[in-house]
Amino acid sequence: MINFLSSWAEQIVLAVIIATIIEMILPDNKNKKYIQMVIGVYILFNIISPIIKNKEVLTSVEEYNLNNYNTSSNYVIDQSSMDERIEKIYLDELEKNVTTKFEEKGYIISKCTIDAELDTSKRNAGIHSITVKIKGPADEARLDEIKKSIAEEYEIDSNKINIIVK
Repeated sequence: MINFLSSWAEQIVLAVIIATIIEMILPDNKNKKYIQMVIGVYILFNIISPIIKNKEVLTSVEEYNLNNYNTSSNYVIDQSSMDERIEKIYLDELEKNVTTKFEEKGYIISKCTIDAELDTSKRNAGIHSITVKIKGPADEARLDEIKKSIAEEYEIDSNKINIIVK
């Protein structure tokens, strides 16, 4: 099979070289496009003819033992590291969303921390607490409004949201 493929490749390369030489010799006249078409048919014939001549060689599968080509993968995906990265990304996005809610109301956030366990198979899964440190004066009514909004959005008790004003 390898001999067949290598001789086929040699024939194609030889045909392309011959075609290139003939095209270089050709003068630029109105017959050049017809000669190029004949050269293209010649190259196409060289590509197809070995397949037609040797179709029984190409279709015989009995000589191949597929059991020798079984692939085995020893690559093990560490799902725990992926879960940790996804959990970190989720917590970062959660912090950004909480920070954005306060910034939309005109508050300057110095720090936002979220304590959560995202593994649902564990007993204490969920958001344990959200702590937000705010700079400057704060209106308690507006803070309670933001607190309720966050509690509703993340379906947690509003007592788990701690707001520290500095």
